[in-house]
Amino acid sequence: MPDSPGSPPTIDQLFAAALTHHQAQRLEAAEALYRHILIAIPHQATVLHNLGLAMRQREASADAVRLLRRAAFLNPGHAEGHSNLGVALRDQDRHIEAAAALEQAVKLRPDLAEAHNNLGGVYKELGRYDEAIAAFRAALALRPGHPEIHCNLAAALLQQGHYDEGWREHEWRLHEDVVSWDRPRSFAQPLWTGEDLAGKTLLLHSEQALGDDLQFSRYATPLAARGARVILEVAPSLTTLLRTVPGVADVVAKGETLPDYDFHLSGMSAPHRLGTTLETVPAAMPYIHAEQTRIDFWARRLAPLAGFKVGLVWAGDPRPQNRLAYAIDRRRSMKLATLQPLLELPGVRFVSLQRGDAANQIASLDPALRPHHWMDEIEDFADSAALICGLDLVISVDTSVAHLAGALSKPVWILSRFNGCWRWLEGREDSPWYPSARLFHQPAAGDWESVVAQVTAALREAIVTFTDHRGKKSDG
Repeated sequence: MPDSPGSPPTIDQLFAAALTHHQAQRLEAAEALYRHILIAIPHQATVLHNLGLAMRQREASADAVRLLRRAAFLNPGHAEGHSNLGVALRDQDRHIEAAAALEQAVKLRPDLAEAHNNLGGVYKELGRYDEAIAAFRAALALRPGHPEIHCNLAAALLQQGHYDEGWREHEWRLHEDVVSWDRPRSFAQPLWTGEDLAGKTLLLHSEQALGDDLQFSRYATPLAARGARVILEVAPSLTTLLRTVPGVADVVAKGETLPDYDFHLSGMSAPHRLGTTLETVPAAMPYIHAEQTRIDFWARRLAPLAGFKVGLVWAGDPRPQNRLAYAIDRRRSMKLATLQPLLELPGVRFVSLQRGDAANQIASLDPALRPHHWMDEIEDFADSAALICGLDLVISVDTSVAHLAGALSKPVWILSRFNGCWRWLEGREDSPWYPSARLFHQPAAGDWESVVAQVTAALREAIVTFTDHRGKKSDG
């Protein structure tokens, strides 16, 4: 019998309305209705599960975990519930618990591709790369054309140095359905897929971050060797510096009108198109050069600093408008105070290469420990390059400055987060991309203290070598 006019809505009607709000992303309205239902039926697993999903979407991760765990307890056979609990736990960096929940999900539903994919992501966060790759392959067997899963597999393969398949899978990042740094762009001329480049103009264009522009601009050289006239499109702050890359005929700033060209290619796709392996990474260094007048200027500024001169970068650009970038930056950055054991070493003069709000942390240090900070005078990467040329060493978290120092062939120590970026590879202290680089990896997620201890010990040894070398030069 239908409800009479003016009677209160039934539970089913409330739930239907909550679902409508939820599907329309009206999360506060959905949450209010779910909570209203739970007053009447506090142990309704489906409502608890949906409320947990809504709370996760609202980035209330602690509430999401609590609700999803309760729902999974009440309905232990619901594979999607265990999968969503695993994802919520991963949001809180509780990866061991997340793996257990996701393993239960795939045990209950071996055909649940999302659970396999999420499990692969958690295994990767735990440094269990072989298991991660297997999980991603299982997900792709169920959903062969899913671009995000292909991208996840690509990152795991590249991090393990499996470049042949990894670069091929990496091309899926250009799919329009992939959540990425930038949306895929359209170009007037065709993509270069290996055609003869003799007498042709190739636009080698920017795709993601500044470090990527620096890392992949090197491919202008082998492409020019194939007969192409290479036009490089990069971030505006890099245009002056990257004109010095061998093989570059012209440089245009990203966002400006493009000149005429015959083919286009993203710099990040160049390794795939040219068949780059670990052994064939273009590593002729340096492939960028600072202007001598700028080098001379910064040499005069640095001259009063006696001792071993070390540039420091401790944080990246947080980019809060991009959820993916923000999450990565939260893991790759540290507080300057964490570096205090390093800053206390005698015989070292530290120079800040830090930009952005993180540079304000300098003021909180004891004045005797504060690195010199001239970054307010730096206009672009050509200035930064000239300043770095006057230093003995650069120590940086995984930012564009690490790429800049490496491309200049300056000794650079890169402080990499646990399960770091694929380009630094797993289990290696060296880099095929930058022969002058040395990698210091976190042994566990968030453990910067161990990294700083290793770097401090290594720098203490470097100072001794530097001092001995300087003494021998003086004796000679």
